[in-house]
Formats: sequence, C-alpha cells, structure tokens
Amino acid sequence: MFPEPYGILPHNGEAAGNAMTAAAGPPATGLEVRHVTAANYEAELDAISALLPHFPIIVFDTEYPGTVHRPPPGRRECDLTPPERYALIKANVDEVPILQLGITLCDADGNLPIFSSSSTGGAAGYYERAWVFTFSDFDVRRDAHAPESVAFLRTHGVDFDAARAQGVSSAAFAARFAGAVLAPARIAATVLAPAARPVTWAAYSGAYDFAYMVKMLCGGRPLPGTWHEFMARARELLGSGGMFDAKYMAEHSGLLATGGLRCVAARLGGLPTLVPEQPFLAGPKSRAACRVYTAMRRHFRELYLGLPLPWHLVFHDHGACFDGLIDGFH
Repeated sequence: MFPEPYGILPHNGEAAGNAMTAAAGPPATGLEVRHVTAANYEAELDAISALLPHFPIIVFDTEYPGTVHRPPPGRRECDLTPPERYALIKANVDEVPILQLGITLCDADGNLPIFSSSSTGGAAGYYERAWVFTFSDFDVRRDAHAPESVAFLRTHGVDFDAARAQGVSSAAFAARFAGAVLAPARIAATVLAPAARPVTWAAYSGAYDFAYMVKMLCGGRPLPGTWHEFMARARELLGSGGMFDAKYMAEHSGLLATGGLRCVAARLGGLPTLVPEQPFLAGPKSRAACRVYTAMRRHFRELYLGLPLPWHLVFHDHGACFDGLIDGFH
C-alpha cells in the first residue's frame, strides 16, 4: 500500500499564494467529481489553469460510444502490428465523436488539490477533486457508434439527449483549453525554466485517450496518417513534459500489476470514496489512472535505492524512460 498523499486547499477564484501547503493539508475524505458542461467549462478550465503550477501532471480518460471498425477477420486487435493498430484507432477516432473527458491533476509525489466541504457542498471534510467534461458532439440518432457501448453507457447514467443539449462542443473546449491552460503553462515553462515544470500527460491504456485529445486540439480534423506523425503532432500540441501510459508502465514494473484499471488501482493503494457515489466513468477513471501512474513513477524511482554506491545516492527517475510508450502501440 502506498501512503495517501495530501494536497493544497484552494477555492475557486482564490489566489494560489493563499493556499495551504501540502505539508499542512489534512487527509482527504473522498473524491468530488466536478461535472462540466457548456455553462461552466470556461470557469473550470480557468481553475485548472490556476492549479497547474502546483499540480503539473494531467491524468485523463475519455468515454466514447464504442468502436465501429474492427480488425480484419481472423485476427485479434492484440495481434496487429503497431502501424495496423494505429490505423484501426485512427479510423475509429476520426469517425466516432467523443462523449466525456475526465481530468485529474497531481504533482510528482501524487498529491492532488484538496478542497474543503465549503467549496464542494458535500458533508463536512476535505475532498480530492477531478473533473468530467461532457461534450455535445455526439448525436445518437445520426453518428456512428456501437449499440452495445451506447447501451452500456446508458445503464451507467449517461443521458445522450442531455449531453447533446447541455454539453460543451469539443471545438469550444479545445480553443479554451489551448488558450487558458496550455499556452500559460508553455509560457511559464519557457520564461521561468527551470523553476516551472512543463505539463506531463498520463492515461491508462491511453491509445484512444491520446488520440481523442489530439483530434480535439487539432480542431476535429482527421488524425495524422502514421503513428510517427501522430507522436510528433502530439508532442507539438501537448508540450515537452512527457506522455505516459500507466498500464504499459504497470505491465513492465515487475509488480504483477496487470488487469483492468479499477483492479490495478485498488491493488496499488485503493480508490477514494466518491462523493456523491456515481458510475465509474471518465472522471473517477482519471483519478484511478492517476493512482496507478504516480505509484509506478514512485516504484521506478525507488528501484535505485538498493543499488551499490554511488548509484543509490543519485536521484534517477527510471520511469522517465517510459515517455511516449503507449499501450497498444508498443
């Protein structure tokens, strides 16, 4: 079990300088997921931007209405070569709109922003926070989708008509995200370097997650033709802080940390209580992916503690070598 980290306690609109430090923070009593639509996406992206200097790791997860392209007959997806796998993902992401984006922020030690109950509206206590953005792009009556995936999402509380009416368009989200979140982070990393840390990105089994993020930030245009072109575009858009897949890291950790996201996250320290209780979709899944990612980074750092002198005295983040290795492509 890894220790539960602490965070800071900002309020929306509160200056970061007035926030309590991690050392002074109390433990969180649960996880609050902020639901974001067209009505509040600008304010929530501004809040995320204000938190990024303290929590420069974005762990994210996506929900989409299934896949409509399959591997060739007689072949499984896991049997495809990396170029074939990318071509399959590209075909699906180009054609099928995104439904949800979950975001969790953390720092290099796994600390999350923690808010008091006065800002969450929940029971007395302190809560970690994640975000889930609902998009309006998908029309279940018109757009390509997998019927079984739509049925699954409906049973887990997704209201497709409400999302269509109240969600934010992916184009509006991407424009605001690029301007309010990515641009200030890139400027800070350039002007204040090395004091400012570039934004790091992480997901769990993240091929589709990174593909949808790149598609949105490219204005909904089709993904690049090849995997290598895709990675170059992703690094151009997402910055120099690194792209990590927590599932790939876990499978190569030697900890036998394999399986589904919820199972692996529970094995590596457990998951916080959702306040209020809700389905395990993009928002809570981004928090679970954050648990796995930070546990893996900590694991690979600690590998060097048992080495002979002088290696155990030198900080070496072996986890950094997983930058760009996305599950399913490698």
